[in-house]
Amino acid sequence: MPGGPQNIPRRTSQMLRFVVVGGSIAGVACAYALQEVGHQVLVVEQGDGRCNSHGGIRCPPNMTRLLNHWGLGPAIARVSIKANRFTFRNGKSGEELGPLVLHEKLMKALAADFLYMQHGALHAMFVEFAKNAGVQFRYNTEVVSVDPWKGVVVTRKGARLSADVIIGADGYRSVVRPVVVGSEGIKGVLDKRVSVNITVPTDLMRPHKDLFQLTVSPEWSLWLGDDCAMHGLLTVDPKSFKQEYAIVMHVPTDGKPTQDSWARSQPLDEKFLKLDRFEPRIQKLVRFAQTMTPTGHTIYEPFDNWVHESGRVVLVGEAAHPLMPNGSHNAAMSIEDAMTLSTLFSLPAAKSHTSVLLSAYEELRQPRCAATQASELRKRDFVCLPIGPEQQARDDGLRDARARALLDWDDAEEEFLRDTWEEYIDLFAFDAREAVEDWWTKWGRLYRTRGCQHPE
Repeated sequence: MPGGPQNIPRRTSQMLRFVVVGGSIAGVACAYALQEVGHQVLVVEQGDGRCNSHGGIRCPPNMTRLLNHWGLGPAIARVSIKANRFTFRNGKSGEELGPLVLHEKLMKALAADFLYMQHGALHAMFVEFAKNAGVQFRYNTEVVSVDPWKGVVVTRKGARLSADVIIGADGYRSVVRPVVVGSEGIKGVLDKRVSVNITVPTDLMRPHKDLFQLTVSPEWSLWLGDDCAMHGLLTVDPKSFKQEYAIVMHVPTDGKPTQDSWARSQPLDEKFLKLDRFEPRIQKLVRFAQTMTPTGHTIYEPFDNWVHESGRVVLVGEAAHPLMPNGSHNAAMSIEDAMTLSTLFSLPAAKSHTSVLLSAYEELRQPRCAATQASELRKRDFVCLPIGPEQQARDDGLRDARARALLDWDDAEEEFLRDTWEEYIDLFAFDAREAVEDWWTKWGRLYRTRGCQHPE
């Protein structure tokens, strides 16, 4: 269950009313966590609440650790698959270039697994837990404006919903974001690549010898093509408990506009997917799918503000830090946001301290998310290099490292482990609860004695 920092008294009075705009994973996770620490939460969602997305998401250790803390571990285990390694392959030939092995000793030290699951499964789980905790939901309710000074959300039908704090969790095309960040929220640059989701039932793959291994291996496979890439992993349908193969393809846009929503699918288009740049078995695999869901992306510089100057409106998830679609940390950053906010608002604070806690949230989350945004784009571009000297050097480097990567953790060279794992460990070992505890240890006493003034 969600809880406050260890060995620190919890807030027991002056609880707040939160209105969360957007029923995304970020929104519902925030709602659940805040309700569980004693606040009153309403989620306002323009859709009907159904989320049937079969797209695969990666759940890295920094995310799994928090889900376990909330008590979701047993439910997650039923609909997830534990990763054992990442395998890089030549897109055209299928040659294995090199692996990144999730050594048992490393994962034990991280105290959490790297998992795969379906987006819809995680979303449904949070909705169930949130409703059981007492969170209220209003579906088919579109928010058209926010008054940050009065703490009021206005809906399309004219309803006015009041809150002590409004949380903008309404994704890439956020209505709340411009209220907080101003013109920054519209000054992005269109990404030169588009991300495409495709799902194939493993029942269709198993009869084919060249595809069978993909239906049983828990590895995350990445095919590095000419100016494009594809990766795939196993997921579990939470309703039928049958396995599906979740595919993501990163392909050039060729200057054509692409939808920035993954809510609409369209017929499979082999030319659009640059399918001829991949090995024959991958072409066969993709052709099993009838539809695809392309998602464009606008790249923004990290926003200066996530909290409105009124101290009553805050951004979370993609509204605050719009990450590249289908990265490894989209859901993880949202879960970290939810844990950070709920842990801060479980501290023994008064209602007058709300703006201080929101400023602390912004201070704790902005550097972490900015670094992750940059890392995700850098890794995506690394696997999408066009054929040429850089691509050749990349492939040669992966081949050279292959033998060392397969060594047992204790037998591998320290320099190799540091070069390979340093950035991953910085991402995976982070604990959002500990970050709040460190903040409280540093500022808690001063914060209590100075009232609502933020320590400088």
